[in-house]
Amino acid sequence: MGWADNLADRSARRWFDGLAGRLEPGWSALATDPVLWPVYERHLVAVSDAVRCEDELVGRQEPVSDLVLIASHAHDVWTEADESGWSPPGDASRWTTEERAGLRLLACFRLAAAEPHGPKLPRTAPSRAPASPPRTHPRPRDLRSGR
Repeated sequence: MGWADNLADRSARRWFDGLAGRLEPGWSALATDPVLWPVYERHLVAVSDAVRCEDELVGRQEPVSDLVLIASHAHDVWTEADESGWSPPGDASRWTTEERAGLRLLACFRLAAAEPHGPKLPRTAPSRAPASPPRTHPRPRDLRSGR
């Protein structure tokens, strides 16, 4: 890895580090709301696919790391959302399955953190989906048995 690669990775990591605090409520929401997890996982797959396509389809004189490609995707998501007036919800309770930009940025952050020289995940970032809450309403009756 040359000095330019190191500089590009460092720049990507610093950009994610600057974003980390603004996404903190999203990590908390993801850790406590099992409904968010499947949507978040779809974003993980979508970001992985976008990075793979970018790497395969865009010719470059010098290759770049996946960390840089992930940061580029995240920056594009942030810029587009910001231009439309979006900002990450400041409270975990306001993160819903409709929080497209926020969940996409969390997915970018998770994938970036898995890369060499990537940012560190915050302690609140869950490593797996939270357990679903126990059922609080009765199961539908079995119509054949009348129970």
